[in-house]
Formats: sequence, C-alpha cells, structure tokens
Amino acid sequence: MYKAQTDCCKNNPENSIRPRYFRKENGWSQDVLAKASGLSLRTIQRLEKDGNASSETLLSVAAALNKPQNELLHISEQIETLWKWRSIMQNVIALIVIIGAIGMLFVLGGELGMFADHYSALFLTLFTYACTVVAFGPHGFIKSITGLKYLFSENIPASSYTTHLAYIYKKQLVFTYAGSFIAFITGAIAILSNQASIESLAAFNTAWAICILIVLYAAIVAEGVFRPLIAKLDATQLMAEIKPN
Repeated sequence: MYKAQTDCCKNNPENSIRPRYFRKENGWSQDVLAKASGLSLRTIQRLEKDGNASSETLLSVAAALNKPQNELLHISEQIETLWKWRSIMQNVIALIVIIGAIGMLFVLGGELGMFADHYSALFLTLFTYACTVVAFGPHGFIKSITGLKYLFSENIPASSYTTHLAYIYKKQLVFTYAGSFIAFITGAIAILSNQASIESLAAFNTAWAICILIVLYAAIVAEGVFRPLIAKLDATQLMAEIKPN
C-alpha cells in the first residue's frame, strides 16, 4: 500500500494542488517550505507543478506542514461536484423566490427608493471582504467569491475543502452583522449628536430609517446567501459522517 501511495503521486497534477494549498494556508513561500522540509527549492517547485515526488519527499513536506501524508496525496482544491441543469434551475428559482418575497415586502412598505442606500451597501461589502482578507488572506477571499457558485449545485462531496469553505462563510456571516452593527451605532451617535440641527420630525425619522437600512442589508445577505450556503456545505459533512461504510 505504501508503494501504491508513492506511485499515485507520480506525474499526477491533481496531487500538486494539495501541498500548494497547505503552503498558502500557512502563508509560506516555496522557499520557506523548502527550508522547513530540508528539501531543495527545485524539488518543491516540481512537486507543486506536476505532483511528481518520492515517498521521502512527501514525508518531509508533510512533516514541515504538520499534516498527515495521506492528506497530501488526494485532493483537488476545487470541489468535484455534479453540475446538472435541473439542479441549477431549481436553485435559481429558489433564489428568485427569496428575492421576490423580499421585493414584495419593499413594495408593500412604500416606494422602492426608500430601501436604497448605496453607501451602506458599499460599506458593508468592503467591510465584510476586508475582514475576510485579514482573517484568511487573499487566498481565502478568492475562495469565498468562487465558492458562491455552489449555491447552484447539489451532491457536493465532503472534504477538507468544503469544511474550510463553510468555516470562511460562517465568519463572513459574523463580519456582515458586525459591519452593520458598527455602522448602526455610528449613525445613531451622529443622529443623536446633531439632533438640534435636524429641522423637522420627518427628517429625524428619515435619518433613523437610513441608519437602520444597513442592518436590513446585512440580514438579507447573511440569511439569504451565507446561511443557506453554510447549511449546504455542513450537510455534506454530516452526510459523510452518517453514511454507512
């Protein structure tokens, strides 16, 4: 079996993705990984390029990354899922229903312009993704963007990739609500501090409405996008655990 693992790692480009993924996850360059594993930079480059490595090389890299050797042997950094037109359309229709339901509430509440505030939407987007970069680096930021496509897929196989992606979205959900909370508190302080300069009760109420809008935006994004995606990714892990061997 040991020999089989070694053979499967030779000339297999898919196996080159895992070491590179773990290296970037640690924030290491190829040179740092080479020094930590006691290997040459050329060996690391060859491993990440075409997956060609001996068992001794894999052991050294696994030890440097503090990962089991078998985790370096199988993986694709992308989730291998089935994309079926029917599944895609079902999820698209579900999202349209969600958007339509929210839009209906807006129409019932009054003019649609009452619920539009570009500055709040921009702040919330920048805050959420800036926190993502700080927490997970540019690699995690890109992963969170590309991972949104799995809203439209089904039968996603469980892997460490799905676990990590779900964790990123859980934190983005927190970042979204945190950003809305900060903006709301800031707006509330501004309104109360300048209450004397507000000319009428209508203007005062409008200011509070704008202040509350960002909380609404956060709830829509968090509960309409992040929460379903987290549930879908967590469900794949749960199904893998309860699936009989």
